[in-house]
Amino acid sequence: FLTFFIFAYDALYEPPHLHIAKEKGNRQRSAKVWLETLEVAEQGTLTDKELNQVIKLMHQHQEALLNSFNKVKSGKKIATLKLK
Repeated sequence: FLTFFIFAYDALYEPPHLHIAKEKGNRQRSAKVWLETLEVAEQGTLTDKELNQVIKLMHQHQEALLNSFNKVKSGKKIATLKLK
């Protein structure tokens, strides 16, 4: 189970990206992936296999994820997306 999230503060000062963690609320280092290029900025505690799964999901849903990031950046609320 992977959780993708956006830090509102990051959205103001960095290019579009998502943080990804294995379990919400567990103390761990999240991975960070740039949304426009799908390049891994930080692997965090994810395995290579998990990162490949993340990139695949982000590629499939890239437009919706970018839209969500831009909404957060402009101060709007977003709905939870379930990626499959």
